[in-house]
Amino acid sequence: MKHFLARHATMRHRVYSLYYTTFNYGRSFLILFICLWVGNFISTLLPITIPGSILGLLILFFMLVFQLIPSRWIRNGCNLFMRYMTILFIPAAMGIMDNYIYLIESWVPILVASIASTFIVMLFIGWLTQHLHSRSLPPINDPADVNQEQK
Repeated sequence: MKHFLARHATMRHRVYSLYYTTFNYGRSFLILFICLWVGNFISTLLPITIPGSILGLLILFFMLVFQLIPSRWIRNGCNLFMRYMTILFIPAAMGIMDNYIYLIESWVPILVASIASTFIVMLFIGWLTQHLHSRSLPPINDPADVNQEQK
């Protein structure tokens, strides 16, 4: 977009820059929405209730992991969504505030569950870290050390 606004850019460069930027955003939105639609379709077929958006994210994740699509194809759309993510959460926050009476009635279980789950995650991560770091790595044989041991 900076090329589009450059003072020295010709009209041809500006049109090309605008086309290129629009194409990149369109391609990234198309890939993201196709993954969402496929996830929603799979969600309707499954006997268990998994949200279609979660399945769509998993589909996108596996497409990126197995390099079926390059990450640069979706970078622009993802950056745009990440930039305005707080605006996307406003409807959910308003839905919670409409039902704040339920939150007031059950604040103790919510607080206990939040604290307990935080400590469980902290303990598990601490245990896992100790377990992984306690594994002894094979010593690295430095050629200089081998020469000194032989003398």
